[in-house]
Amino acid sequence: MESKEILISVDEQEKRVAILEESKLEEFFLERTAIQHLAGNIYKGRVAQIVKGMEAAFVDMGLAKNGFLYVQELLPEKFRADEYAVEIDENVVELATPAPKVSEERVRIENLLSKGQEVLVQVVKEPFGTKGCRLTSHISLPGRFLVLMPYSKNIGISKKVTNEKERARLKQLLKDIGLPKEMGCIVRTQAVGMGTNEFKRELKYLLRLWNTIQSKSNKSKAPALIHEEYDLVLRVARDIFSEEAKTLIIDSKDDYKRIMSFIKALAPQLRNRIKLYKDKMHLFEKFDVESQIDQIYAQKIALKKGGYIVIERTEALVSIDVNSGSFVNRGRLEETAFLTNLEAAKEIARQAMLKDLAGIIVIDFIDMQKNSHQKKILQVLTKALEKDKARSTIYPFSPLGLVQIARQRIRKNIESVIFQKCSICDGTGRLKTTQSVAIKVLRQINNYLRTHKKRYLEVKVNPKIALRFLNEDRLAIINMEKKLWVKIAIFTDEQLGIEDIVFL
Repeated sequence: MESKEILISVDEQEKRVAILEESKLEEFFLERTAIQHLAGNIYKGRVAQIVKGMEAAFVDMGLAKNGFLYVQELLPEKFRADEYAVEIDENVVELATPAPKVSEERVRIENLLSKGQEVLVQVVKEPFGTKGCRLTSHISLPGRFLVLMPYSKNIGISKKVTNEKERARLKQLLKDIGLPKEMGCIVRTQAVGMGTNEFKRELKYLLRLWNTIQSKSNKSKAPALIHEEYDLVLRVARDIFSEEAKTLIIDSKDDYKRIMSFIKALAPQLRNRIKLYKDKMHLFEKFDVESQIDQIYAQKIALKKGGYIVIERTEALVSIDVNSGSFVNRGRLEETAFLTNLEAAKEIARQAMLKDLAGIIVIDFIDMQKNSHQKKILQVLTKALEKDKARSTIYPFSPLGLVQIARQRIRKNIESVIFQKCSICDGTGRLKTTQSVAIKVLRQINNYLRTHKKRYLEVKVNPKIALRFLNEDRLAIINMEKKLWVKIAIFTDEQLGIEDIVFL
């Protein structure tokens, strides 16, 4: 069904992509040109340190921080069953099952790597906080329809391809196109309906790319960048632009040419759907996207029936609270809870993609007594996340009525790019009352006078605190002057933070 519209806006400092369905923003991506993007890059690195206790190694790739390579991302296939199970399906969304038993056969990191050893690695996760890149030695090269895995013999079909006849047909195509025996391949969702010619064309392209990577690696001395992943514009053309897209509109002539050249090589049948935007009005304004983008950053999201959800990020996880708000279904609490949760489940999936919520997501749905209602909520949530490009695992309702989602983190989320920590509240989202700050400043003045012999003291504070000292807290200042035999002069400085104080 041709329902998607893909809008790409390219400015000097950033590139933005909006994906609309019936004029409603469903996905949004942003990439700043000044920020280095690492996910998907391939490096020839050198082992800087072996960490036995963590079964991992730090790898120097020539970046500010060393990358992190776990043993399971290094092991050969025969050791990756059970404990080191390899995921060969693309964009997995599934209900969690009990963890497999730990394999009795373990291979230690120190037996596979040594300090100073050169290793070819790929970035699977961007640096996050104080952590460096997450790395793997199992290289994968994605195309539009196939993902080539040069160091694996696994053959996989995306779980989103549910038709058994189509899965069988796609597997047969892989056998027919002459995939090298020593290599593996994943068939992506976009391959549905494609034929032998498309597969052969793409395999030829991916094998040529791999040969280029090998050649450059052999000539390079570690640490070195061997292959750079596509920028946002070409990633969208490769991963999102498909038969489902009615049109792709881009406002940059240079990037329009790049996309046309790229699509001509891999999916020539889609070229007539790519349009160069030339109007004077900004592309996103024309399609009423800017106002929808602004709503992405809201913590509270209203639901159509009157309920709402509240999304809060913490250091460890993302919490989502579902509330019925003004929605009441004729006093039937169970039905009200179920209908609100049903609407919230769809919106939560949409918000997870828009905000790129990643890591552990904990959802506090409104309490429901019926197991059938809980199952339906999980079904709706799972269905809504099927279109998500990031892998997700959904855990059933806990005894406390909570649902947990583990969602793949690859790149920095949009909010971390757009916003910085508040210098006033230090990122807490809360400000101390003026009274609380004034009491603290008074205490600082008192402590200063007890350690410094002064008969006259000049103090600079924020204007809000100075105003309070001249009014509500004037008596406190007078009493301190009498007790410590000192004259205190209060001056204002608008450049000072509300809790700052300067003694003159």
